[in-house]
Amino acid sequence: MSLFYAYKSRGIQKDITITDADGNTVTPGANDAVRVNIGRAGETAKLMVSSDATTANGSGITKGTTNRLRLDAQDLADIDAGTYTLFVDFYDGDDGGGEWKNVSRQCIHLEDS
Repeated sequence: MSLFYAYKSRGIQKDITITDADGNTVTPGANDAVRVNIGRAGETAKLMVSSDATTANGSGITKGTTNRLRLDAQDLADIDAGTYTLFVDFYDGDDGGGEWKNVSRQCIHLEDS
């Protein structure tokens, strides 16, 4: 698990590597998707972004060998400052299971500034 800082008044970009159970890097294909939820256990997610579509403010994920997460300042401005869990989920479109799988949990500390 890693920790990174973000500021409500600024956007942030973070590269996310997805690995399988053996530690091999997984590159999402055309039928796959990546999703990030920011929140706390037992609460509704504060922000959800996906490789399928960007938010109205432009937050989203560009998938590929390196999956780039972009969080726009306008989306972060609506979240109270504090520490949250950033859940990274992967949807394998060729798996046939039709379900999202959590592949990573990271901490994000959001500060006012």
